[in-house]
Amino acid sequence: MSLMLPLKQSSRALIIEVARALEPRFPQISEAWRRKMGGEFAFDERTLGVLERLNLPTGYSLFRDGDFEPFFEHLSYFGIRLSKLQVDTRAVARALEFSQAICERHLTDFDRERRAEALAALETLTSATFVAVSGAYFDSQRRESHALLSVLDAELSAADLQALLDHVLNITTSTFNASLGLVLLREPDSDVMRPTAFVGIDPEEFAEDLVVTMGQGFSGQIALTGEPAMLSDIETSNGALNPMLRTKAKALWGVPLKTADHVIGVLLIGFGKPYEWYPTERELMRAIADRSALAISRARMNEALREREVRIVELSGHLLKVQEDERKRISRELHDETGQSLMVIRLYLGMLEKSLTGRTAKAKVRETVTVVDRTIEGIRRIIGRLSPLVLQELGLIAAIRKEAKDLAKSTGVKARVAIGEDVGRLAPEVEAAIYRVVQEALHNVAKHSQAKAVNIQMSRDDGKVALFVEDDGVGITKPQGKTERQTFGLAGIRERIGMLGGKVRVVSSKGKGTRIEVTVPVESSAEAALQQSVVLRTADAVPSVRMVAANGTTGPTF
Repeated sequence: MSLMLPLKQSSRALIIEVARALEPRFPQISEAWRRKMGGEFAFDERTLGVLERLNLPTGYSLFRDGDFEPFFEHLSYFGIRLSKLQVDTRAVARALEFSQAICERHLTDFDRERRAEALAALETLTSATFVAVSGAYFDSQRRESHALLSVLDAELSAADLQALLDHVLNITTSTFNASLGLVLLREPDSDVMRPTAFVGIDPEEFAEDLVVTMGQGFSGQIALTGEPAMLSDIETSNGALNPMLRTKAKALWGVPLKTADHVIGVLLIGFGKPYEWYPTERELMRAIADRSALAISRARMNEALREREVRIVELSGHLLKVQEDERKRISRELHDETGQSLMVIRLYLGMLEKSLTGRTAKAKVRETVTVVDRTIEGIRRIIGRLSPLVLQELGLIAAIRKEAKDLAKSTGVKARVAIGEDVGRLAPEVEAAIYRVVQEALHNVAKHSQAKAVNIQMSRDDGKVALFVEDDGVGITKPQGKTERQTFGLAGIRERIGMLGGKVRVVSSKGKGTRIEVTVPVESSAEAALQQSVVLRTADAVPSVRMVAANGTTGPTF
């Protein structure tokens, strides 16, 4: 119920008395009012008829028995219609003034004192009518604002495009009290639209392959022209229309879903009786469609971005796998070709040294053997970093301890390793990822942190493995002119762990070191051990070879 001005019982009785006295003159009063309105306004017959419903002749038929409630409901209904017709409230006030003035001229049966009371009663009725109509205007505008805000809320809260379409269609049908609704979306780079959301319609009633071509039928014409359209009475229309819609609705309204000048679909609603829209209803439906079109475009963009992110993650995972395979291939070639060739060279040098008699020549050969040994040792280290045998053969814990030992040996950084007894063996991909994280973290410690000590902790609890690598170095500082996007080491760590469903947290501040926290979900120890046994049986193990020189000395191991 809209706002209304309260009427005292005495005022109500006097209004009824005045109306009863004027009833025989109602035809003359209505005719005079129409002439007056026609002289000042250029309203069409439809608008004039709605305004006339606010006058005393119509009102008296509703409150003649003393009950004013139906009268105010009547004012609220026709006030909303006037709002939909976009009639200015000043015109409404003017129309009521004309009606009151004409009624006053016909109060000839009242004496002077009684006439003054009658005039006051007419003025009270006019004021109450205007307040009720103004309240209806407010209700109508509030409903419009609520509808548009609801579409915005749907855009923010919808989980995906389909949820957004369903929500928008429910808002639209509810706002206009429609019995059915339908959204047709245009396929990308195509002139074909397909039904994607339904209200009051069973989707199975449409053929699965139903498509609407631009320019075809009622909705196709809306999509082609980019303008709203209405079938106020389907019975009298002879255009192309889906037979199911003809049986479900008596009237159809349709608006295009447009972004800029591009039509992406059509929004349709239907009614169970013939119904012609008012200007405000047409504009509100167009506003809902415009707001919805923007939301749909954003939802489509977000879905495309999510799909692209999934593809990027898949590609990244593939690249990491390819990288690991390539490392194994390179390490195998270094071992099988370069390494073995160096071993043969060392063997020949040993044989040459044995056959020489000159002291100088033997010294030169021994120097050369030393260089070859250093080269072999360097290649061994490269092979170990590319595809560490210790990880494959002895597991993650031994591999981490070896990395820590190598760091201490090569840089002097004190490395402390604390690994819980319950960690055990993990799935091969998990062990490989965690090992690479430790390897990258210790590489950063050696190269950038200027740390004196680093702590590595790993534990397993509640189906997760937690890894912490913390140093006492200078912390992570952004180099001049560089952005965070260039820290590829940390990006690689996040990518590896993210592929396993884990999380990475980096805590660092200037002068207070860096802490890398990693958590990874893991399966049971029994399943992981089974996978590891399969890996060990099928892996292309790189054999370990120790070269014995001709003079009986041993060389570096491959």
